[in-house]
Amino acid sequence: MKAKDKWKRGLPYVGNKGQKAEQIIDLLPPGNRLIDAFGGGGSISLTASAASKWNRIVYNDIRSSVVQLLKELITGNSIDLKKYVCVNRQQFLDWRDKRPDSIERTLVLICYSFGNDMNSYLWGRKNEELKLMMTRALFYGDTGTIYDEMFDKYRGEAGIMETYSWFHKWRRDRMGISSRSDLLQNLQNVQRLQYLAELDQLEQLQQLQQLERLEYSSRDYRDLTIQEDDIVYLDPPYYKSGKQYGGFDHDAFWEWLMECPAKNIYISEYTKLPHTEVAFNLGKKHSFITAGKRKDELLLKVVK
Repeated sequence: MKAKDKWKRGLPYVGNKGQKAEQIIDLLPPGNRLIDAFGGGGSISLTASAASKWNRIVYNDIRSSVVQLLKELITGNSIDLKKYVCVNRQQFLDWRDKRPDSIERTLVLICYSFGNDMNSYLWGRKNEELKLMMTRALFYGDTGTIYDEMFDKYRGEAGIMETYSWFHKWRRDRMGISSRSDLLQNLQNVQRLQYLAELDQLEQLQQLQQLERLEYSSRDYRDLTIQEDDIVYLDPPYYKSGKQYGGFDHDAFWEWLMECPAKNIYISEYTKLPHTEVAFNLGKKHSFITAGKRKDELLLKVVK
């Protein structure tokens, strides 16, 4: 993905469709309005806003703080991302267990959780100290280690995006590590904050005008007002995926689906479901943290 388009990945959210978003948007039919009912990190809605296929795009997710975070990063200037560059395990657990839901809490839980699950801390106990030390060295230069060399380039004056780029260069020049996988395994928290920084600087891009077509919604999918001519894209918890998503009711989902008035309804899934046809096989999603064989992701079209 080109640097100028990286903002379309949205939030580093569990199940984010960033890798497949361009394919999905190309395959969905044009129309007046696209409804992204399970919007998650927003990659589908953001990619759709950069296209010219729909007059309006509805980005919806039931978790209001996720929607508010994405909206604030795009349209506001109140979040100082540098305040969150170094969050240790205890601070993470405090945000998770003791603080009320907010965009700041959501930011911390997304950026410092393993697999972006917003529940388990990003690093294991054996290596978290090193990762946090490297982060402090990069942004504060006060660890008394060789890693403080990273701070000398910008002296804390640059933004997260520039600082993270310098980290890549320092790793290659000083430590001799150049592979992308090795780099990603070092400061995943900073990489995730960089994604947010790219959204936070959208006012500098021409795409901001296109984002005026984007509407923000935080409703249960069953409470959305859907018209017959809407294009509906659904990315619910995958059926029989082996994961728990707060007790998502697939039976209720299918009852709603059969009553949904839209003629064009598409679903992301791993397996073909009843009353659907495979519109396209999107292939496998690449991951640096998931072991084992991955299934092909399918784009299904609902047939009534």
